[in-house]
Amino acid sequence: MKMKNIMSSPVYVVEPDETVARARNLMMKYKVGSILVVDDPMILGIFTKSDLNMKLFAEEAAWKRRPIDQIPIKSVMTTDVVTLSPNVSASEAAKLMVEKNIDHIPVFEKEVIGIVSKTDMIKYAAETAVEGRVGDAMTGKAVTVNTSHTLNHVIDEMKKSDVQKVIVMDNNEKAVGIVSVKDLSASELIDADGKRSIKEAKKSSSKAARYALDVPFIAEDIMTNIVAADVSESIASAAKKIIDNNVVSLPVTKNGKVSGMISKNDILKWLAENGSQE
Repeated sequence: MKMKNIMSSPVYVVEPDETVARARNLMMKYKVGSILVVDDPMILGIFTKSDLNMKLFAEEAAWKRRPIDQIPIKSVMTTDVVTLSPNVSASEAAKLMVEKNIDHIPVFEKEVIGIVSKTDMIKYAAETAVEGRVGDAMTGKAVTVNTSHTLNHVIDEMKKSDVQKVIVMDNNEKAVGIVSVKDLSASELIDADGKRSIKEAKKSSSKAARYALDVPFIAEDIMTNIVAADVSESIASAAKKIIDNNVVSLPVTKNGKVSGMISKNDILKWLAENGSQE
């Protein structure tokens, strides 16, 4: 299948002198994961929700000292933008995403006509019943954190292990949730001035209100429920679970115990190595 059949459209854009807050607000309003920075018809850069999340939570982030409504997008955008032709195959696109380690690629033909994301590729895998079993594509050992670990610790573990998700364990070493880069959403935890919002913890109704200006968020506050895939399930089935549950990865179980993970990246790699060139 070609990119013109997989890509998302329309594409949302900002000009280089517009602010990070403007890009963030567009992402929130239209529920998209990236914004292109353009000087029509030229693409100058791209800025993603992952960029926003990880940079705002970085311990030494310069953004913490400057409101995001004062930061021009041109100062933080990624400038080395890869583009695709609308006639490129899913397999070729997957290979490019894997090789370049990117999540979003604009589709360009004289002008920007769409954008293909990792999520678009996972939808394709689910809808076309891509062959293969979860056990063939899953990664190794799952990275774990405790329910009481702070978000800075969670981010450190993600960076150290080069993963985009961690399994949250309780004090009895039972898997109780999962935290991904998506769950570190600045749109929910950071206000327009780049400050932590005052809000109640979402995940524990029995807990007293957690005020973000005074008490750091912890893994338990933002983790999502675990949805697992069995090693014997099809990759297409796992892809559908990822899309239906709006997660970036699934724990993989074998005989009822967590034995690894399968992520959007794993499925993308499978598509790159095993997908059709048609």
